[in-house]
Amino acid sequence: MFYVLFGGIMLILGLLVHKAKLYFLISGYNTYSREKQENVDVESTAKHIGYYGYANALVFFAAGVLEYLDVKIGMIPPIIFMVVSTMILLWKIQKYDGNVYDDNGQMKKSSKVQLLIVILILGGTFLFVGFMMFASSRATSVRIDDQGIEIEGMYGEAYEWSAMEELTLLSDLPDITLRTNGSAIGSKLKGHFRMNEFGAVKLFMDASVPPYIYFETNGKPVIFNLGDREKTEDFFEKMQAMKP
Repeated sequence: MFYVLFGGIMLILGLLVHKAKLYFLISGYNTYSREKQENVDVESTAKHIGYYGYANALVFFAAGVLEYLDVKIGMIPPIIFMVVSTMILLWKIQKYDGNVYDDNGQMKKSSKVQLLIVILILGGTFLFVGFMMFASSRATSVRIDDQGIEIEGMYGEAYEWSAMEELTLLSDLPDITLRTNGSAIGSKLKGHFRMNEFGAVKLFMDASVPPYIYFETNGKPVIFNLGDREKTEDFFEKMQAMKP
């Protein structure tokens, strides 16, 4: 659903700017004075923004279809495409903005610096978001030893046997009412949430693949699974055998 929703946003953005001619949505152009706006070939700019939106929509829709067909490509390919296409777009539309060139037709030094800063910021932001989404979408990894278990990755934590209570296996997941400080990429949930039955709870799971291992540590509920029914059940049995 994330791929489809994001693809839909990109498609709508492209249509609004390119076909509906809502040029006020173009960042930078919308803050220009009327005199500066007259120096911009806004139709060509809008056309490129439209193509940018359509291309990214297509890529994210395709990623969504592949995910639905259980072809695991991950978040990285569409994110990389978006980063690269964004940089290409920013570079190409400069030639349609007469305000960034001097009388000799050369791009002003100040404009080059501004463009470079924007590209670096956008590239860094997209890469960071892509990394966070990739990390959030990975299956939960848990280590177990004589001291307890350690859930690795984002929001991960070590839990000692001595502090662990109420260890049980849930076949159904209680309703989640709120995400307070966590990530939710499709059915992959990690971090802090609230549930009707348990209140504040920490989740590490693929919510679409029951069962779920539940325990409390120092009165705080934790629920996780390993993204596979058999693996989760086997790990629960190991926990039961090792917990004093």
